Amino acid sequence: MAIRIEPYGVAHAAAFQTLAADARVAATTRVPHPYPEGMALAFAEDAERARQRREAFSFAVLDGETVVGSCGLKHFDWDARQGEIGYWIGVPYWGRGYATEAVRLVSAFGRDDLGLRRIVAEVLEGNDASARVLEKAGYRRDGTFTNANHRHAGQPTTRFVFDGAA
Repeated sequence: MAIRIEPYGVAHAAAFQTLAADARVAATTRVPHPYPEGMALAFAEDAERARQRREAFSFAVLDGETVVGSCGLKHFDWDARQGEIGYWIGVPYWGRGYATEAVRLVSAFGRDDLGLRRIVAEVLEGNDASARVLEKAGYRRDGTFTNANHRHAGQPTTRFVFDGAA
């Protein structure tokens, strides 16, 4: 598989708007549902500012020129050299290995370009596909907790950790 990632921008917004609007994407991610019209374009504009401030690094996941999803790093503790990875793939592209490869590429970016030593991820209980993605990408399970951070508050969540960083 020859996917690539590139910084998320305005050129990706139309595809993101369509893919992110599917309720199945929102069911296991922090993507809101319904996905408001124009949200992908606003996110593209915010993503560039966040990148410049080193607050978040959002990438479009592409197969050729086709946008298939998103993957990025955020919630940095620069002193500890730690960040959090998040990702989603559009429903038409599920089950093809895109998420695993995107997580590998973005984790390598975090390690090699940002100098991160530890990258964490959260997976809602029952999202076995996402857990497999992380394990195949070199992450290990680090414990279970009750989520309190977003609209999935109260749901059991497993934390995964990537220690293969610099």
